[in-house]
Amino acid sequence: MRNIILVVLIFCSQIFLSQNVQITGRILNNENSPVEFAEVILLKNDSVKIRSEITNANGMFTIDAPKDSYILQVKRFKGILYSKKIKLENNLRLNEIKLVDIQQIKEVIIEKKKKLIEKKIDRTVFNVENSIFSSGADLAQVLSGTPMLSVSDNSVSIVGKSGVAVMVNDKLLNLSGTDLINYLRSLRSDDVSRVEIITTPPAKYEAQGNSGILNIILKKNTKLGWNGILSSSYIQTTYVGNANNLTLNYNSNKITSSLRLRQFDRPSKAVELIDIIGTNSILSADKRKDKFKGAGANFSFDYKLNQNSNIGVIYDISKSHSDMDIFNRSIYQTNSIQDSLLTTSSEHRKPIVTHSLNAYYDYKIDSLGKKLNIAGNYFSNSPDAEVNFQTISDYTPGTQKIRNLSNLDYQILSGQADLYLPFKWGTLETGLKFTHFLNGSNIKYFSFKNDEYTIDPSRSNYFEYKENNAAAYVSVYKSLGEKWSAKAGLRYEYSTIDGYSETAGERNKNEYGRLFPSAYLEYKANENNTLSINYSKRINRPNFTALNPFRWYSNPYSFYTGNPFLSPSYNHNVELSYLYKNRFSVTVYGQKLINGYGRITSLTQGIKEVNYKNYLTQYDAGLNASLYTNVTKWWENNTNIVSFYSESESSIPEVVPQKGVSMYYTINNTFTINKEKSVLFLLNFYHYLPNKQGNTYIGNISNLSAGFRFSLMEKKLRVNMMVEDIFRGTQSKGKIFYDEFTQFYNNYYDTRRFTLNMTYTFGNKNVKTNNKQIQLEEKSRAN
Repeated sequence: MRNIILVVLIFCSQIFLSQNVQITGRILNNENSPVEFAEVILLKNDSVKIRSEITNANGMFTIDAPKDSYILQVKRFKGILYSKKIKLENNLRLNEIKLVDIQQIKEVIIEKKKKLIEKKIDRTVFNVENSIFSSGADLAQVLSGTPMLSVSDNSVSIVGKSGVAVMVNDKLLNLSGTDLINYLRSLRSDDVSRVEIITTPPAKYEAQGNSGILNIILKKNTKLGWNGILSSSYIQTTYVGNANNLTLNYNSNKITSSLRLRQFDRPSKAVELIDIIGTNSILSADKRKDKFKGAGANFSFDYKLNQNSNIGVIYDISKSHSDMDIFNRSIYQTNSIQDSLLTTSSEHRKPIVTHSLNAYYDYKIDSLGKKLNIAGNYFSNSPDAEVNFQTISDYTPGTQKIRNLSNLDYQILSGQADLYLPFKWGTLETGLKFTHFLNGSNIKYFSFKNDEYTIDPSRSNYFEYKENNAAAYVSVYKSLGEKWSAKAGLRYEYSTIDGYSETAGERNKNEYGRLFPSAYLEYKANENNTLSINYSKRINRPNFTALNPFRWYSNPYSFYTGNPFLSPSYNHNVELSYLYKNRFSVTVYGQKLINGYGRITSLTQGIKEVNYKNYLTQYDAGLNASLYTNVTKWWENNTNIVSFYSESESSIPEVVPQKGVSMYYTINNTFTINKEKSVLFLLNFYHYLPNKQGNTYIGNISNLSAGFRFSLMEKKLRVNMMVEDIFRGTQSKGKIFYDEFTQFYNNYYDTRRFTLNMTYTFGNKNVKTNNKQIQLEEKSRAN
């Protein structure tokens, strides 16, 4: 009773004390190695625990406490290893505390139950290990059940954003599209600690893109030796496909290395109906077989030079084929009267070879967390495409045979340095980055005449594009007491551009510098209520395809082209978020897009051209609500609802902007079938209601999926069976509005499928994998 009264008195007295002060220090053993999992405790009167903290892998600890006198103790496995009286008047930085008599324990398992969803000042954290849905899944499946995220066959996106940059342990993955999804499928949920969702990235990250960032934090394990993961999938759509992954990891006292091999072969059927209806009309129908297949390897090697520094290298190579066989039927009309009928058979062959080489050096400046990271990156992407098509017209005799060749070479080189500097008053981050882009594009158009293909110089083109980006940033974080915290950053980026079209004789040079501010403010009322507001400015630089003025023909009367004079667009983002009991979250957001660009379709004298232009100003406002709950002991539910309003303005008269309100929701259910939780039943559904954005109306899209998940052989063998898009609700329908015509589309991409996946883990399952990656956000523009 005396102790209880004393605790109450201490708690009441803290109300009248000034702002907390901070104690920092580091625990070492008699060999000067850091001691992890030691408990550092502040005691009052040698018996009442006021604060406690567990040391991290570096032996570091930080404790916030009111000004007063205490006893500082260090415990490990219930034994008191250190005790000292201290008096706190200001922030106290202790010297390294050496524990002489500590015994090394071969293996320790410390379980500290984390909250499912946490809110940090600049990101939302989803603790994967606390979700039943994530149990026994691969990482792609984990992300599909993570609040605010959407996963498809070739992308991961944050709801309300166009896409997402994916990082592992704070380093960007240099993968995209199908290669990214296959990489995520090679990782198990058991390896993942948490997923961080960054909707408005701070100044440390590239200002490019308005997609947000997804940071995957893997668990830290310390066992030495080998382990491996073998995964194989059978996929049945209209055609049979497969995907296979093999991961080998090795860990020693100084070396951490991983080798990942991936392969996929996923043919599918696609139907695209695109009609242009106006005075002059084109009714077009594509029946297509897509043949996507490829293989890749990722090797990472990290070497610990000493206690404070390490170096590493990561190399990734992939070779894939994006092939299509297309049969197109196009009816040309004037005032609803047919003028001609064109039928075109085409073969698209597009092999792609991608290389990514990254090297880094990490240095810990001191024992309090100051560190320097230096990295260099090289990325190349070489898609060489060949399209052969034959067109027959009922208006003109004979068959037109065309060959369209494309030889592209994207290269990106970058170097960066980042400083992380925690001080008593707050945390400072600063850094520099330089990036060089080089894009060479050689497009050749051949017509078949006199029994041979002859080049047409007027439809061929060589384009060279160079761009340099230099960036510097500074970011400051400060705690403003027990409940308030703030973070602000400023990034400056300066770009020079030189684009040259040899065929057109056009050169476009430009240079510009911009500031990109970001700001965050968080109020944590108590353990159950957290409120935050943030702002960021972003830039959307055009990808290389959008800048290239070559004409890419699908038949003699229809082509795509780029615009070398395209300029960047800018986004302003504001968010207000609330988190209740770490399971229910609400975010109100607003976005403004300035000088937006996109594809514009025009129809002139029977020639269909799709080009890029800057024309759009768009305002978006919405509300995102997410609830993650255990309905019963055997039923876990995650429901996410997004309601938004979009309004657009166009600077060119041919585009007719739209506005309207819409909603999107997902419902993920996980049912535990047995007490051991080794058999799960999943029932998931998502639904996009009709919405309007830019000059486009998008119809209903829905997907109902169901399946089972089994864990066998002490969780070494995982089996997943899933049926997706049971009712073919993902058929995409909509309209695109122009002043002289309306473009209708009705497309389906064979998303109803059955998947059987088996994953087997062998060797030492607790081996740490080297998942360090290098920031190279710019590679997304090389497409």
